[in-house]
Amino acid sequence: MQAFRQMTQLSRFPDFFVVGAPRCATTSFCRYLARNPQICFSRPKETYFFSQLDHDLSENELQRNYLSCYFPYFTADCRAVGEGTVTYLYQPEAIKRIQQHNPDAQFIVLVRDPLAMLPSYHQRLRYLLQEDEPDFERAWALQSARARGENIPKRCLDARLLAYSEIAKFGAQIQQLYAIAGRERTHVIVFDDLVADPLRVYQRALEFLHVDYDGQTRFERKYQSRMYRYRWLQQLLYLPVMRHGKVIDTLQRRLSHYNQDGSKRRSLISRLATWNTIQASPAPLSPRMAAIVREALQADIQLLASLIDRDLRTWLAAKKDYATYRLLPYWKKAVSVPTKAGCQHCKFSPKLE
Repeated sequence: MQAFRQMTQLSRFPDFFVVGAPRCATTSFCRYLARNPQICFSRPKETYFFSQLDHDLSENELQRNYLSCYFPYFTADCRAVGEGTVTYLYQPEAIKRIQQHNPDAQFIVLVRDPLAMLPSYHQRLRYLLQEDEPDFERAWALQSARARGENIPKRCLDARLLAYSEIAKFGAQIQQLYAIAGRERTHVIVFDDLVADPLRVYQRALEFLHVDYDGQTRFERKYQSRMYRYRWLQQLLYLPVMRHGKVIDTLQRRLSHYNQDGSKRRSLISRLATWNTIQASPAPLSPRMAAIVREALQADIQLLASLIDRDLRTWLAAKKDYATYRLLPYWKKAVSVPTKAGCQHCKFSPKLE
């Protein structure tokens, strides 16, 4: 094990992974971690590397295709290395591949009331052109047909993204993660806590990672809910780029590069993408739809409550979701903080956060 740790340190393989869940503030939280000078965080945040492997990697392939690409700025001052791909949470094969390279890898999971998460997740899929049904109630009703391969949007890259009831079963996913990685190597963050006291949540995560607190006191929201102005332009911006018959990226992300300070270069494509994006809050669930979702997920919420030893009965109550970012003044505007630069050569998978 000592030899393995030495190899891991030399090759800069990640010590931790933020693995989920979508629309639970993982992008914002990863941003806080990446600003800590003792943490080397992947760029981009979501690599999707271990969810797209179809063979065991040699050390040379691992170094060339993963470590050198996503962590080229690793230094001896970094006490922890991490990445944040939310789809790993419901892909046990990805977790197992990670453990093959680092059996001691740690995992951070953010969870949220599914009744608040699902409308946001549905709108995000629409923004990424993975979902073409604008009404969430109808999209929920299509789950059975889509599981049979029917009514799949032509631009959808993975029909599993449309299994809303499965995506929202955080209890089953964390139970599976515990079984694979171990409870002691898993740190679960409840979205409500992050909204109420982001500093405390951040400090506890650093304690889990054995990293020193760096003095951060402002914790802004990275992304607000968004939609596009024109669908035809969005289709051009998110046109998949192919190589050898495989989707590797989209036009918008393929032409995105980083400056030395970590900011993205403002290409024409990125300016068009920004112009075509508008802020748009997802429509809340109707009382009837909320009751349907609540009934479908009640057992899983109770499972999650028992796994993390947390009272989640408020998630099952018939109420509106008041735990939103916009209630906190320090999450309204992004703070410009220099970060280390890296490269972006990622394979494409929808950015769900």
